[in-house]
Amino acid sequence: MTIIKRSRSTTTQDLVAAIDKLCPLLLQQKENDAVRDLRLAADQLRSAKEGTEAYKAAITSIVDAFDGDHELIAYTHQRDTDQWTEVEELSQLSSRVLSLARRLSY
Repeated sequence: MTIIKRSRSTTTQDLVAAIDKLCPLLLQQKENDAVRDLRLAADQLRSAKEGTEAYKAAITSIVDAFDGDHELIAYTHQRDTDQWTEVEELSQLSSRVLSLARRLSY
């Protein structure tokens, strides 16, 4: 087995892309405030240099959206179903965003 280590810049790019895919699904769930905060954080990640306070604040904001006021963690739970639905897509994308953000927060 070969383990490929990801660079922080690649992880950041993947996180921004995952947020861009997650936001439309969250809008359908009427999570407008969470979407606003996630998009602001994604924009901040695009413009901030890695390791700066703005960069760290963006990562913290993303993690807080899941564990804090917006409680997006609820969307990460898997559902038992035989069909691929929007719920599973929402679960997969929200889990990816949280996982990548947590990876960058260390």
